[in-house]
Amino acid sequence: MSTETPSTPAAAGGCSKPLLIGAGIVLALVAAGAGWSQYSELRALERQRQKAEEEFAPVYEKLDEAARAPAYDIDETIKVIHEVDLALDRSDDLGDYLRVMARRDYQGVAPEVLQARKKLMDVLFEIYSKQAEIEDQEEMWSLTSELLLMTLSVVGGEADMGPLGPTGNLEIDKEQAQQLLDELRERQEARMELGREERELEDRLIDSLVDYAEVYHRYVDEWDRLCTVRDRAYLAAWNGDWETTLAASEEAIAMAPDEREAHLLKALALIETGRVGDAEGAVEVDTLLAQYIQDHPDSSAPAFLLMGVAKARRGQTDAARLDLQQAAAYYPKQADALGDMLDPYKMRSYLRKTREGSYVIELYKSTMLGAGYFSPDLQLARLAFENGDFEAGRQKVMDHFSRRRTQEQWDFLLSDIEFCQALLGEDFRRIFPEDHYLDLIVKPTMMGGKLDVSVHNRSSRTLHNATLVLALHFTDMHADDYETFVAGDTQPAVMPHDITAYGAVPVELDLHGKVKSVDDIVTHRAILVADEAVLWIDTDAYKIAEAEEFRQGRVDATAAAEAQARGAVATGGRRTNLVQRIVQDARTGSQLKIDEKTLVKDGVTITLPKELAVLRPLFRLQYGDEVFSADENLIVGDQIELRFDSVQNFDGATGGEQLELVASTVLGDLVWTWGPEGGSRFRLINVVGNEGTVFGGR
Repeated sequence: MSTETPSTPAAAGGCSKPLLIGAGIVLALVAAGAGWSQYSELRALERQRQKAEEEFAPVYEKLDEAARAPAYDIDETIKVIHEVDLALDRSDDLGDYLRVMARRDYQGVAPEVLQARKKLMDVLFEIYSKQAEIEDQEEMWSLTSELLLMTLSVVGGEADMGPLGPTGNLEIDKEQAQQLLDELRERQEARMELGREERELEDRLIDSLVDYAEVYHRYVDEWDRLCTVRDRAYLAAWNGDWETTLAASEEAIAMAPDEREAHLLKALALIETGRVGDAEGAVEVDTLLAQYIQDHPDSSAPAFLLMGVAKARRGQTDAARLDLQQAAAYYPKQADALGDMLDPYKMRSYLRKTREGSYVIELYKSTMLGAGYFSPDLQLARLAFENGDFEAGRQKVMDHFSRRRTQEQWDFLLSDIEFCQALLGEDFRRIFPEDHYLDLIVKPTMMGGKLDVSVHNRSSRTLHNATLVLALHFTDMHADDYETFVAGDTQPAVMPHDITAYGAVPVELDLHGKVKSVDDIVTHRAILVADEAVLWIDTDAYKIAEAEEFRQGRVDATAAAEAQARGAVATGGRRTNLVQRIVQDARTGSQLKIDEKTLVKDGVTITLPKELAVLRPLFRLQYGDEVFSADENLIVGDQIELRFDSVQNFDGATGGEQLELVASTVLGDLVWTWGPEGGSRFRLINVVGNEGTVFGGR
């Protein structure tokens, strides 16, 4: 009988005990590993949530604190809306965005806007807290930030800048927002798979965005209504219609008691209507500005300036000077804050498309940054000039333009220099009366869309530390509008009777979506900012055209008045005195000499008093039927020296024609008449103005 071996698990197809134990250990380790992995993920999510709470907490604290204040400033509300959404576009990640949000002061922002913004932050917090991996966080921020901007762009309809404009009709389109989200997902490369909970959060994000947009547009509409009234006040102020300025500013204040601009406009109107001259008006202005300074200490500079002007009008010179000095001290300190206040006006880009809109922006910016009327230095200069201290006034004028150059606020140069000519009149012109004796020379370069720029100084004075700023008028621009371009490097000196080169200046401008270049330039002008003076510099073509307009009477009364302000003379008694003095000096200080030649026609040299240069003269000499332009026109010492070559062979002549020198100026034509005395001798008969000019008729 055979003996059978007992069967074993192995023989039966099972595992031996050692193998079974090993398998169990492996399974246990796998289970433990899975448990540990799950535990690690949970811990990572806990840490991420804790991190999210730490990063979001400062933002929540700021929003909650500001939302408890019942009153709000509509301008501040719009500014914050604009800044927050702009920061969203510029932030590299959510942490960067939260830091910007946490630094922002939300005081004065409408509580309803803050609450709607917080709901958005709640959804962002939930999304961010569920992304433990850095890569996931980056991809989620890319998705959500683009979604935020894209959704806002479809929640608004016709606004000038998508959601960042005040002219849109509100259109809520959740389906379009959802479609954007789906398209965005498809475009994402290496997109992580989202679970149901994350997708629900994205849906909540869209809902909260739409809710926020509804609130957003209500306040934008409110701001737009305020701007309509306030713009009327600005335009009235630009036109010098101070009663309308006062009425419109009071209406704007009634609509928004906590706004700033209309309060300053009201004070300005009260000053310029003369109300500060009586006790009641003085108290009203002082109270208004004192309250403004108390409410807005961070932007008090324009209020101090207006206080100074008001006191100067009342004859309180010392007190006025102190207020103006305080304004001068605060404008640089508050430059960033005041400049930052311009942000809401960036939302109103349509203003830049009309001349009237540019007036609103220019006056607003001048108020906030201390330009033109709101320049403390220029107001202090006026005080000095009125007190007979010319040197102190000159120094304050130069302080103003030195600050303008340091801050590189070149767009204010144009209004500043015209304001100086109108406000300071003859005193401003006395600083450098020879401005007409500097010529702008511009030539297009052969390649590269640039202008080759130089300055020809025909005066006898050196200008040091000279910065040249081109002022170019392009096609499709409104008349008298210019765009500024800094020409090359500041030159150590612009020497007398010499040409100073500023090199090639690139010229390119985006004007209402159209690129303008050298070929689109209509007019070339420039402003020279030096230690000794600030002055317009023009091309010969511009000077000739300007003089021709006056000579032929092709300018209306308004244009003539503006040209007089640009050209150097103050209105009223001071202008009359200047004219009388110039005419008298011309009669006693003018000389004519014949430059006798042997074989060719003789030349004529005429010397005139240098003070005549203040009238920006363009000369021509008439002899018989012939008219001659000056071959040389220089200021030499205290005289204007004109040289006309090859006029006539005067040697041995008897009788003959009179010589007439005509100076076309901003006030009309001034005419010198010399009569022949035989040979090459002439005597001055008279100096008179043409009929209808301020010089008097013949």
